[in-house]
Amino acid sequence: MKKIGIMSIPENTEAILWDMDGVLIDSLGLDVRVVNELLEKYLGQRAGLSREYIASIFAYSIPEFWRLIFEKMSAELGISSDGAFRDAVIGEYTALRQRYPFALIPGVTAALADARMGEIKNAVVSNNLIAQTKEILARTGIIDDFDLVVGNDSASGLKNKPAPDMYSYALAQLNVDPKNSVVVEDSLIGAEAGKRAGCFVVGTSSGSLTKEQLIASSRLFDLIL
Repeated sequence: MKKIGIMSIPENTEAILWDMDGVLIDSLGLDVRVVNELLEKYLGQRAGLSREYIASIFAYSIPEFWRLIFEKMSAELGISSDGAFRDAVIGEYTALRQRYPFALIPGVTAALADARMGEIKNAVVSNNLIAQTKEILARTGIIDDFDLVVGNDSASGLKNKPAPDMYSYALAQLNVDPKNSVVVEDSLIGAEAGKRAGCFVVGTSSGSLTKEQLIASSRLFDLIL
């Protein structure tokens, strides 16, 4: 094993595939704050969604994230929403994400530098659209650290995590065998995608899951930070 930042990864590693939200950038805090604010703004009443619930769905794509929220509101709170309402909420949320000054997760800069020094390829694999992902990476100043950025629209027919499609696609673009790659994830759906793609999976508690939750699902992880 060799050290990349605070991670120990296999000696044969040729590529590290990073999730973005909760792994590279601290975006959970924004979601916890603005989800209820947006719902209250458009509904005129408090929805009161907990941090724990928001964290549990944090890893999904933006449309799926909000679909789950709207379903919960309908089933548990009796609050229905039409298409125009949903579009307005998602539109404002997405616009806010695209201009928000996200902080990097501590240790990311050093890890990316160590990977470059070790001639290991870096890629971002996000459940979000590639243009939105690149814009956020550029604004945080780390986009040039990556050899490849993959979003859920990078190729026709790609399925979102937990399907392995995006990780498999990234590895094909990098020309790296899964056995020689590491996936860094903060969620179960991301870890499942990496595991199904055949990669060494590192779990980090910097995003949607606590360390205790990672340990409880240790079958999906080869290393837990």
